[in-house]
Amino acid sequence: MALYYVILALVGISVYMMSDSMLQLRMRPKLRSLTQDAPKKQFTLSSIKALQPLILLTKPIANLKYLQKLKAQGEILKMDLDLPGLVLLKVFLAIIAGGAVFMLLHDLSYMLFAGIIGFFLPDIMFIFKIKGKKADIVKIFPETVDLLDLCIGAGLDFTSSVKWVIDKSESNAFTEQLETVIGEIQIGRNRTEALRSMGKRLQLSDISSFVRTVVQAERMGTSVEEAFRNLSEDTRLMRYQNGERYAIKASLMILVPLLLFILPVVMIVVAGPIIIKFTSGELIPKSF
Repeated sequence: MALYYVILALVGISVYMMSDSMLQLRMRPKLRSLTQDAPKKQFTLSSIKALQPLILLTKPIANLKYLQKLKAQGEILKMDLDLPGLVLLKVFLAIIAGGAVFMLLHDLSYMLFAGIIGFFLPDIMFIFKIKGKKADIVKIFPETVDLLDLCIGAGLDFTSSVKWVIDKSESNAFTEQLETVIGEIQIGRNRTEALRSMGKRLQLSDISSFVRTVVQAERMGTSVEEAFRNLSEDTRLMRYQNGERYAIKASLMILVPLLLFILPVVMIVVAGPIIIKFTSGELIPKSF
């Protein structure tokens, strides 16, 4: 039976690695290269001629609303999702996972459960990647705004400040999004529209405040230097408050392992010998 669990674990790891590798294959080049050489064609499942009939069958499923939302969220990771190929990959993973579990356990219910997990595993991995990228953006946001504030204070305009931060500073999650904004501006999109597109794509309160600050300053014709400074301070204060909130939650959450694991062990160590002596009659006084 232990061998079955080992084989199931290996099947799960292989399915996970296949999902992760196929998602990584669709990473797009940086938008700054759009004005230079054309990017090379990337490998996708849809590019395999032998799979074209299956790809045609998966196109109706690829038009589902939640898959379209995943494709839109792929802009955060600079990932151009091939939805028909993704659906085909999901079907392959479901068949592999379900078939492997059925061969080992010979149970249709377990096979169905494994197939469902294999089908939705790429979506789950993709969502976790997006959440991690958003967390990185929130983490690096105040420092990047400080750099923009310094550049604007030195006499640069907003667009030039963003380009300087992208070129001179170390690449991070937020500068990647700013690079997307600059790329859209370079191909002719309005700066306000590009910034609002970034805010709509990320759906983060910090980024929404950043976009609102820049758009309002452009509309009113005022400088964004002081607004950026206040925004950076507010973001750091919010981060400090979130840290305090997590610290308070940690003291409550630690009660669960304390009551379930630590306290029973302490009771066994302390009360165990007493209970053993009592059941064996050693604690009962003997008559003389």
